[in-house]
Amino acid sequence: MQTETVASIYKTAERACLAVVALLVLYLLWAVFSSPFSGADFDEKRWADAGGHDDTCVRGSMVNDLLKKRVQIGMPRSSLVAIIGKPDHGDGAEISYYLGFCQTPVDPDTLDFYFDSRGALTSHEIRNH
Repeated sequence: MQTETVASIYKTAERACLAVVALLVLYLLWAVFSSPFSGADFDEKRWADAGGHDDTCVRGSMVNDLLKKRVQIGMPRSSLVAIIGKPDHGDGAEISYYLGFCQTPVDPDTLDFYFDSRGALTSHEIRNH
């Protein structure tokens, strides 16, 4: 009887461990494939209304669409500013747009653009500060 009880405990523990591992894998898949930077199409009015003060990540939800459909490496700075408005920070070779608290509730995110000496876009990145 004692051997059956120990075997039963081991089977229960094994099932619990498998369930925890399965939940962990599902969570990791969700975290990898769900991005706070997608989910909304870029909307110039909503972007402008959010301004550099909205902490709710309204701008952040439009970033993937903006970068895929409107922004191109090599485009002039003036064209980028015409699309998304005056930057919240920076001048010259780097400009930055405030996105809000998209990735963590502690540190805000920005969308940063970098330009060469001719004013052509060389790269961009989302930074968590």
